[in-house]
Amino acid sequence: MATDRKLRIWSETWPSGDIAWMAAIVLLGLVVRLFRIDHQPFWLDEALTSQRVHLGVSGLVADSFTNRHMPTYFLLLQLVTQFAHSSDAWLRIPSALFGAMTAGVVFAMARRISGRTAGLAAGLLMALSPLQVQYGQEARSYTLVTLLIAIALWGLLRIAQDPSRASLDLRHEGSERWGWATYVLGSVGALDVLGDAAPWLLASNLSLFLIWRSLRSGSMPGVQSAFRRNWLLSLILICLCCVPFYGAIFAANKGHMLQNFNWIPELSWQHLWVVAGSVYLMRMAAVVKFDLLHTAVPVLGAMVAMAACVGLWRERHRLEGRVLLLSVMVLPLLVLAISLFKSMLLPRYVLWSAVPFFVLVGLGIGALPRRAVPVTITALFLMGAVNLGPVYRVETKPRWDMAAATLAANVRPGDTVFTSDPNGSTMLAVLQPKNGTPIEANAVITSQLDQAMVRWKQGGRIWAVNGRSALGQREELAEFKSRMAALGSPAVEIPQGKEITILMFPAPEDPAPN
Repeated sequence: MATDRKLRIWSETWPSGDIAWMAAIVLLGLVVRLFRIDHQPFWLDEALTSQRVHLGVSGLVADSFTNRHMPTYFLLLQLVTQFAHSSDAWLRIPSALFGAMTAGVVFAMARRISGRTAGLAAGLLMALSPLQVQYGQEARSYTLVTLLIAIALWGLLRIAQDPSRASLDLRHEGSERWGWATYVLGSVGALDVLGDAAPWLLASNLSLFLIWRSLRSGSMPGVQSAFRRNWLLSLILICLCCVPFYGAIFAANKGHMLQNFNWIPELSWQHLWVVAGSVYLMRMAAVVKFDLLHTAVPVLGAMVAMAACVGLWRERHRLEGRVLLLSVMVLPLLVLAISLFKSMLLPRYVLWSAVPFFVLVGLGIGALPRRAVPVTITALFLMGAVNLGPVYRVETKPRWDMAAATLAANVRPGDTVFTSDPNGSTMLAVLQPKNGTPIEANAVITSQLDQAMVRWKQGGRIWAVNGRSALGQREELAEFKSRMAALGSPAVEIPQGKEITILMFPAPEDPAPN
């Protein structure tokens, strides 16, 4: 009976009400991502995105491969810049669209497994997750990868729902073409956008192995070998479409694929909690320091965790539940295993595993009695919306835009801008006022203190900028001042948000501030 019920759920035509609810989830996800999308400045990764998309096509491709990135997303953003030159915020719009669409796909998956209530709960959580909204307001490819893996997971769940049909020759009219097609196309798309999708290939093939094992050849002779044929064909197609790109990255980096990751904090219990809390438990993460920020609704995370356990328990004997569990666990466990030797565990590196997790949460909430559903969904929406408030209020990215504006308005010929962060020159170049005189037209920007000291001794002022552009160890202001002690006391000290401070040291022969 349970199998028959599931088959009906998967095969029935959606009523217009469910289509309307899915559209509402997508619209909600889009609204919360577009709201104040430009209130936070670019941080380093986004600044590098801005620089890359303004290169020519050949330069963009070469720069992407050299930095271990696929060029596909940046080519898409380059196309966006052809239609919008006025604001860098336009580079974030695609991420908002992809994040909103992912919430719709999550609704669809949970709805088809367990009904409308499960779909609404899962879709709302994906739409209102603070971390998902944060990356939906960022000019990077993480939300596109998450969307593509959600599409691939949709196909994989269809295959798990009816393995016998998925074993038919794809030329057969009754074969599970949609399942295999969405699985392959979603997987290829994700892998060809970002290497973070690579663990999906492991998770999905482990799931396909479980599906293959579930088949019994006694009732349908040859069904296991037929399924294995389709499985092998899918794997060949994915590899053919992806291996050349990864080969190009490998060649461009001379095989050093895990170099330059020393900025990631060492693995710790706090490290694990930040990742779990932000990715799965509706918490907000700081961007340039490894910490969770204040949550407006602390109880929401505990409720989500309990619902996920209920959802997993409900699906424990079903292939769909095992597929969802593997899709949740393989990515963080693999990254965790790597981190035992080379620290790699970051919220954004396990971001897409939130998709199957929120589906499980939706399945857990879908077990509630029907009379409790309206109150539960309303409460979930209200708590999620309130919990999202700090995303729009709290400063999570260093205010290099303020620092750039201050410097552009005050530097004069012969000045030097010294940045404690080696990427400070990139941040100032990207975020300086568009219509003003460039900082570098009047001053030299450097992260080399000895170079700045030489210019100071020659009679130039030094504007020393203390702050970081990305995740990593920040030099405290007191230590920074101590390092600058040879210049004397600063004539001006200007805080720029919470992370950045500008100190101005007058030239030796001109001790008075300008």
